[in-house]
Amino acid sequence: MTVTTLRSAKLSAGAVFERIGGAEAAAHYGDAASEYATVREAAGLVDRSDRGHLLVTGSDRARFLHGMFSNTVEGLESGAGNYATMTTPRGQTLSDVWVYHRAEGFLLETEPGLQAKLMASLDKYLIADDVHIKDVTGIQATFGLHGPGSRGLIARMLGEVSSDLADCHTVVRGLGRTDVSVTARSYTGEPGYDLRIEADHALRLWNALTSAGARPVGTRAVEALRIESGIPRYGVDVDERVVPLEAGLCHAVDFAKGCFIGQETIAKMHNLGKPRRYLVGLRLEADTVPPAETPLRDGERQIGWTTSSVRSPALGRVVSLASVRRGYEQPGQFLTVDGGGRAEVVRLPFFRR
Repeated sequence: MTVTTLRSAKLSAGAVFERIGGAEAAAHYGDAASEYATVREAAGLVDRSDRGHLLVTGSDRARFLHGMFSNTVEGLESGAGNYATMTTPRGQTLSDVWVYHRAEGFLLETEPGLQAKLMASLDKYLIADDVHIKDVTGIQATFGLHGPGSRGLIARMLGEVSSDLADCHTVVRGLGRTDVSVTARSYTGEPGYDLRIEADHALRLWNALTSAGARPVGTRAVEALRIESGIPRYGVDVDERVVPLEAGLCHAVDFAKGCFIGQETIAKMHNLGKPRRYLVGLRLEADTVPPAETPLRDGERQIGWTTSSVRSPALGRVVSLASVRRGYEQPGQFLTVDGGGRAEVVRLPFFRR
């Protein structure tokens, strides 16, 4: 597959492109509101081929990664996976990562472009281990399929996928003679799957999905769905300023697994129950969407900042994810937003079916 070939297919579907983080992405396909509704009601198709991917092989790969990441790696069966973080020795979040155990090794998925940082972070700890790390970004194309109609559409195209397929677990199905990896994965709050295929066959899978009824969905609708669902994203809601527990990532940590990089800090914070910060939801009184890093105040005192904000289609008002100091995380409190009135702390997610 060439980028130009898939870009042409998107243009034919009405794509309007914009640059996000230095890369081009389809912001919408003519009607972001309708695309949002498609994911809520049917099956929306998202191109995620820009995601970062590393392949880790070698006889020591499971033991090595188990000591690097906050979640379990040793013991993951083939086809299984989970969500984890890699932190500094002080517990600061260097990256989040999705770990998939495949026959050839462990496939690590990151936010676009973050694979180089993760690879360098892991490489620092490689001494005499039989571990090999390869950047395989772009070798496969990845398409997300989200919405209540997704599993049925996959069944019609590729064969049945169990409704019990666990999050981050993968089954392999066939598109003709070509394998398609189907992974249970939601980043919209609706039932979702990531479909991976060799890059040379990407256009074929894209065309098959759209012909079967999947509608292309751009980044604007996906971001609205993500924020409404209270799902934090690295580089936006999470960065090295926070420990995973301070960014709503408790589910990325196995507190019973034993030692890993940063484990002492994270375990102490967990046992004391006293994160310094919290990721919270805000319901804004103003009608203006604040930019990221907009200060939040209690009187004159800055106590946090916004991270992701959107006008929520489900709620009909502006909502934000935000990072606030301990003591300001309880629902019902009101904070002042620089340049735009007040905001009420509310429980996440903003929207739940």
